[in-house]
Amino acid sequence: MSRAEELTLPPIAGLHLQPEFRLSHTPMGQMIGLQYLAFGEAHVGTGLAYDDKLIGNAHSGVLHGGVLTAMIDETAGGAVVTATKAAHSLATVDLRVDYMRPAEPGKAIFCLAHCYRLTRRIAFIRAEVFHQPDRPIAVGTGTFMLGANNTKPNLLVEIPDGKSENGAPNNEPSE
Repeated sequence: MSRAEELTLPPIAGLHLQPEFRLSHTPMGQMIGLQYLAFGEAHVGTGLAYDDKLIGNAHSGVLHGGVLTAMIDETAGGAVVTATKAAHSLATVDLRVDYMRPAEPGKAIFCLAHCYRLTRRIAFIRAEVFHQPDRPIAVGTGTFMLGANNTKPNLLVEIPDGKSENGAPNNEPSE
């Protein structure tokens, strides 16, 4: 069974999310193995299988905090794209991450992000990383700028392998 088939977002009480699997299209998301697992109204759920290359503490096997931050950042960006229902380029303006407890070695982690407010140029997010939804590992809050440049995220566009014709990640400027 592949890592992609193993991950399923745990149920979130009071929230209806449509299961839908997509691999990350960003170089960082691909490098860490981030998988989009579910989408809802201004919500996105992602998962990340445990991998030894992501360990931050060799003695304990705990994941590096930067992996959790990258997961929150990309998942929250996905929630913003979902909330706007349009392909906007995004820039992270501010992202605060509070680490509540270490992730348990050997276990997959999940992230649920919610875009709870949109203005004309700024989106506000909350996100949590967890093994189980009632015990957060890390909590993130932040803001994203909409229309930050001339590129458009390909989260809303199905791309067979996530690469452009020359093999580079497909995040070319829009026409």
